[in-house]
Amino acid sequence: MKILKIAKLEISILFYSPVAWLVLAIFVVQSGTGFFTSFAMVQEAISMGERTSDLTASFFIGMSGLFTKILDTLYLYIPLLSMGVMSREMSSGSIKLLLSSPVKIKEIILGKYLALVGYGAILVLILAGYGVIAAITIDHADIYLILSGLTGIFLLICTYSAIGLFMSSLTSYQVVAAISTLAVFAVLRYVGGIGQRIDFIRDLTYFLSISGRADEMLKGLISSKDVIYFILIICLFLSLCILRLQAGRESKHWTVLTGKYTLLICLILFTGYLSSRPALIGYIDMTATKSMTLTRGSQDTAKKIDGELEINTYVNLLDRSVYSGLPVSRNGDLSLFDGYRRFLPGLKMNYVYYYDVEDLKNSPNLTYQGDISGMNKHQIAEKVAENMELDLDDFMSPDQIRKQINLIPEGNTLVRQFRYKGKTSWLRFYNDFNRIPGEAEITAALKRLIAGAPKVAFITGDNERSIEKSGDRNYLIFSNSKPTRRALINQGFEVFNIDLSTQEIPDSLSVLVLGDPTTALTAVAQKKIKAYLNKGGNMLITGEPGRRQILNPLLEHIGVQLLNGTLVSPSEDNAPDLIMGTFSKQAKETDTLFARLRRSGTYMIMQGTAGLSFDRSAGFKTDTLVTSPEFGWNKQGPIDLAATDVKFNPISGDQPGPFPIVLSMTKNKGSFLQKIIVSGDADFMSNGELAKDRSYNEQFTLKLFKWFSNGRFPVEIKRAAKLDNSLKVNKKQVSALKVAYLGVLPALIVALGSFILIRRKRK
Repeated sequence: MKILKIAKLEISILFYSPVAWLVLAIFVVQSGTGFFTSFAMVQEAISMGERTSDLTASFFIGMSGLFTKILDTLYLYIPLLSMGVMSREMSSGSIKLLLSSPVKIKEIILGKYLALVGYGAILVLILAGYGVIAAITIDHADIYLILSGLTGIFLLICTYSAIGLFMSSLTSYQVVAAISTLAVFAVLRYVGGIGQRIDFIRDLTYFLSISGRADEMLKGLISSKDVIYFILIICLFLSLCILRLQAGRESKHWTVLTGKYTLLICLILFTGYLSSRPALIGYIDMTATKSMTLTRGSQDTAKKIDGELEINTYVNLLDRSVYSGLPVSRNGDLSLFDGYRRFLPGLKMNYVYYYDVEDLKNSPNLTYQGDISGMNKHQIAEKVAENMELDLDDFMSPDQIRKQINLIPEGNTLVRQFRYKGKTSWLRFYNDFNRIPGEAEITAALKRLIAGAPKVAFITGDNERSIEKSGDRNYLIFSNSKPTRRALINQGFEVFNIDLSTQEIPDSLSVLVLGDPTTALTAVAQKKIKAYLNKGGNMLITGEPGRRQILNPLLEHIGVQLLNGTLVSPSEDNAPDLIMGTFSKQAKETDTLFARLRRSGTYMIMQGTAGLSFDRSAGFKTDTLVTSPEFGWNKQGPIDLAATDVKFNPISGDQPGPFPIVLSMTKNKGSFLQKIIVSGDADFMSNGELAKDRSYNEQFTLKLFKWFSNGRFPVEIKRAAKLDNSLKVNKKQVSALKVAYLGVLPALIVALGSFILIRRKRK
């Protein structure tokens, strides 16, 4: 009861000051301005016909979201409130009366702290008002996301208040207390960067850092480590405040006081270190679609890992991405696996540091090092280590690392290797905007360890499209390019070449690929392919106009033929042989994967394609997957690719469209379903076409191989659709709300504050 009485008295003193009212009014205006600006932007986008989605997150945690902006300025408000809570008592001398009164020091401190928390609750209540507005105006607003954000902000206010209260107890000058509070905020914000090269020190300073502590809560994820952090910091500064006042009441030797302070800090640090251990962290995902948790498929994959999973990250000093793997970046790097730690209690992460380069003269990793002519690997490594203020002794030499593992095939780049029960799987970084592997790539690497990798063999020997060359006609990008995120090898597949003149086709293949041979297949090769097909093997065959003589003898075995001629679709802007293929109605008969592509209205770019014909004499269920436009035709004879006025000529044998250009074929083979794809265009998944990024060819290619692997890879990480995509109010209604919150409410706060202050002055 004494605590409540002190809190009541303290909060009344707060509101007898114009500062408390002024802070409230400014807070309302500042928060409301940002919130309604976001509202206006969304309404303008809707009025222009743009599609909007995830509005709750946009209004509250986006780059210009309410909670994001509040977090940037919240630290400025608390010192204004806390600076006089204790320093006022000290400057007026009333602290002596308090210390001599029959009230315990902890009751004094807790009472005053409770008053600050009560004021903070009012600030949160103001923000909750915007949450109510969102709940009323946004269709299917994510209420729990808002509540999670409010929880994070409230805990941050409570933490700031405890710090401010302690700093106020150290001085009788309120301005000094406010500045000191801001200084402590700055220390707690940047302490996370101290001692990053030593694991234990890094963990402690990372725990102490307040920077980003509320970010996860704002995004909808409440974790025990963050909640415990706020509680521990609050307990630390309140306890320091109590010890500070007890020192003024009791006369004890400095060693006793030092011992108390040391014991308190060590207890807080140990508890914080313990609570941040991955195995002891609990999580609550407050988002409507559980977007802060792994998808169900990833969870199921992680749960199948029974025992220790070791992830070794190999960091090359001479790699351009070396900084991402250094100890200074360790905590950020480890956080990439936070979502997996919840389901992988045996996860162990190691970092291996080395320096190596295979080709000193042509290595792209050394271009940023300036003039290195005449220098050997060790000298270059010494130069880099000196520039980055690193100790070269911490890095293994080329000879040492090569005895442990051969990283030359990986280009000596920053890479991870998963190890589980004697099996290994690679996880790479990519040459795209993000670079960092996401859930799809991490789960694919995990899944390979427990489910095995689907094997994709590419036939070689007759100038087929290569998975090792970078030329436009080849298949490197989508299949075997290690720096490409969406390449098959980074999506869980194992890809390799097979020369049928010397090798047999493995029975364990998921799919055999014959990519546009330009010379006739040998009798041996055809015999092996037909035997493979007769056993029920899956196959992807791609061709081009003019390959009839080469491919038709093989295609005849499955009832398919390449038509003579080239499909054209005249356009004023594009070459006449550029075909925009669309998914046929039969796509849904093949698989829901392709049915979704049809429903979304996607199209394929097929540059130079032959039409296909088929019959079902071979016993396959054959469906047209992709078809040419109805207004095009099959052109016989040579074509002027620069012309825009190609004419239909029935006399020369031209035939009107549409024509099948991609066929899907299936046949029941007892316990499994045989799958075959035939395409009249081989360029749709070539390096040249995928590099242009002008269509849905990449998505279609990945869907093909997902179909061949029976849905195992690539990993599906699709979530339930978010429903908060529209507003239920018009501009006039929003304007009324804006006037109420930015005009009426601040005016009422100022008026109420003025009334109370004038009334008190008169008394």
